[in-house]
Amino acid sequence: MKRLILLIVTLAAAATRLFAAHLCPSTGRVVDEQGKAVEYATVVLLKGTEQVAGMATDAEGRFALKAAPGEYTLLIQYLGFDPVKKPVRVEQENHLGDFVMRTSATGIESVEVKARLVRREADRFVVDVANAPAAIGKDGIELLERAPGVWIDGEKISINGKSGSKVYVNDRELRMEPEQLLTYLRSLRAEEIQKIEVVPTSGADYDADSAGGIIRITLKKRRENGVNGSVAFNTTQGEIVHRYNPSANINLHSGRVDFYASAWGSFGKDETTTGEQTRYEAADKELNAHSSMKGRNRSLGASAGAVVEIDGRNSVGAEFEYWRNRNGEPNDTYTDFRNAGTVTRTDSHFDKLDIRNNYSATFNYIRKIDTLGSTLKLLADYTRRETDSGNDNFSRMTAPGATADSTYRDNTESVYNIATATLALEKRFSPRWTLKAGAKYTYNDMHNDALYEYLKGDAWTRNDNQSFTIDYTENIAAAYAVASAQLGRWGLVAGLRGEYTHTTGKSVGQDYFSLFPNANVSFALSKEKGWSLIAQYARTIERPRFWCLNPQRMQISDYTYQTGNPSLDPAFKQDVNLTLVAAHKYTLTAGVQLVSGEIQQTIQADPENPDLLQLAWVNYDRTKNYYVSVNLPFQPAKWWQLNANFTYMRHGERVEQHGAETFYNWAFGSISTTFTLPAKFYIDLSYNYQSRIDLGNCWVEPDHRLQAGVKKRFGDQFTASFSVQNLLDQGQVIGAHGDGFVRTMNARQTWSNRSFRIGLTYNFKSGKAFKRKAVEAGSADEKSRL
Repeated sequence: MKRLILLIVTLAAAATRLFAAHLCPSTGRVVDEQGKAVEYATVVLLKGTEQVAGMATDAEGRFALKAAPGEYTLLIQYLGFDPVKKPVRVEQENHLGDFVMRTSATGIESVEVKARLVRREADRFVVDVANAPAAIGKDGIELLERAPGVWIDGEKISINGKSGSKVYVNDRELRMEPEQLLTYLRSLRAEEIQKIEVVPTSGADYDADSAGGIIRITLKKRRENGVNGSVAFNTTQGEIVHRYNPSANINLHSGRVDFYASAWGSFGKDETTTGEQTRYEAADKELNAHSSMKGRNRSLGASAGAVVEIDGRNSVGAEFEYWRNRNGEPNDTYTDFRNAGTVTRTDSHFDKLDIRNNYSATFNYIRKIDTLGSTLKLLADYTRRETDSGNDNFSRMTAPGATADSTYRDNTESVYNIATATLALEKRFSPRWTLKAGAKYTYNDMHNDALYEYLKGDAWTRNDNQSFTIDYTENIAAAYAVASAQLGRWGLVAGLRGEYTHTTGKSVGQDYFSLFPNANVSFALSKEKGWSLIAQYARTIERPRFWCLNPQRMQISDYTYQTGNPSLDPAFKQDVNLTLVAAHKYTLTAGVQLVSGEIQQTIQADPENPDLLQLAWVNYDRTKNYYVSVNLPFQPAKWWQLNANFTYMRHGERVEQHGAETFYNWAFGSISTTFTLPAKFYIDLSYNYQSRIDLGNCWVEPDHRLQAGVKKRFGDQFTASFSVQNLLDQGQVIGAHGDGFVRTMNARQTWSNRSFRIGLTYNFKSGKAFKRKAVEAGSADEKSRL
């Protein structure tokens, strides 16, 4: 028995030594000829011709590769530089030093970088746009539609089917309403983008209001003095859409100063047509209606910023952004309402006009506090949104033997102010240990003043039942700490965020304090072959968007209107998931999300007139989502790239407290492929599928979308593209089943019907390529609530 124990101890010690032999981190740094860090360079360890380990350098040019002790070849590649290839020896925790990359004399086309298009890191997916021929000629929306787990449905962007996802560009959240957000993303060109990161579960260093995950878009960064930029134009044409989108950007680097500016616009006409039928179950009533809404959109925006390096450790930056949207939506409808054999015909014209002006200013100060990349940041942001929304409505009701006219109007003026101040510390004790800590204060203020009037005789009369004035103020104080450790095959991240919220206005004031923990544990099953397991947990909050709190009444058709709900409460979410990574890129994720007080839209009968239907925002009691997601990026041949994403979700919901719990099955899928042909021709094909979606008493029928396109590059400067969107041209079917009614609506909308798109991009540069810096903002999650 003693010999058996001794043998077990001996074998355990030998296994421990063998295990330790695989835990040899080799660190280093990649710099250019001026000693500046080279970000996003591809660094790999080769054993003969086989890749053993690999990664991209971080913002300080650092890398850390783990492999068994021995002799290897280190290969470093980055577009615009000559590759670096050197023999190295991996030993126990050795630092390989700095590696200098020299500007390529033969230009960007001569460097072939074999980076993975999609790879999985500890807490995120990374899409390497800069090194992907499949990305050429695409805009930001097309790239996101191909990113792992991302789904774009109309104006909603979600990750793994979870709503509330936030989008950042160069560490600044895109602070726009859904429609303007998609317009801006369409103005981004793949030629401008370095990479896209999809973070399904956010950590404590993000605001707690990040329940749907984070999408981070990093624009390309250059080096050396010079000027570069691009000018692009694309147009979308179809039976119901005519859109024109110009955009331009310029980046200047001189000495210690970076200046950048961009401008974009979207001008067009579109038409949304709907046909609806409503059956009233409690009586012999039926409604049939048709509407045609003709949109007239005029959106434009511009931003400019500068970053100044005071010295090697200190830098300051400032940025200003402005965008304006003018959206007219005249809507002509007719409705036949049958009640016990009598038909009443209503013909209406709803003339809606929204004008929004958005101003945003950002300032930051960043100090590097050591050579490991530790930083101290002070961020300040201010955003102001001014909205003027008006409706002029006329209806004529014709019943057997009688005719009645109704003329009414409304105007709502809204002002939103958001200010934040952030102090953030990131301390790197070693390549293994990192601590993040910070504090943040947020001030949100909303003022809405709405006037509803109807024509009585020759005079306009105020409707006191619908007119309102609402002031809503929110103060949020937060503090957080996140510790990260890399211990051999184990990677650990643990964080805690505390937020105190005080609100005034709405129906009643609110005061509450909440803790939001998060944890991430990863284990490398086989570091050399890229197999690992990642477990994640996070608790987050979803605060109501400001326009959901606005009780403004918007008439959609004769018998349907939409309104906000000032009494909405925040929702609290808990998410736990486990991910298996194979070969660094194939992933299988399974998880569950539990939500208390989820914010959703429902259709219900009007309290005063049950013949009218109201779209309103409500808090569900509880929901739960069990989900499985698969990402499969392939490259069957050098000239063929293929990416597939599939998500299944078992959705359970209890709308009212003590009510019955109902379960539904959801499925999402997307497949995209690119063929690289001679003479720099590319062919793109993609297919997207969404199963029937049930939420509360509403549902959306299955959706299929098929796209095809071709693009051609002319040297390094011009890219021309042509594509057909939504080849199936199927429209969308939406339904609702409420207390005493069943509604079905067929809709033809710009994003679900066939259209043709033509695009042209011109890239320019003078002098050497240079590093572009951007101002980092701190008012991240709040501004999306606009």
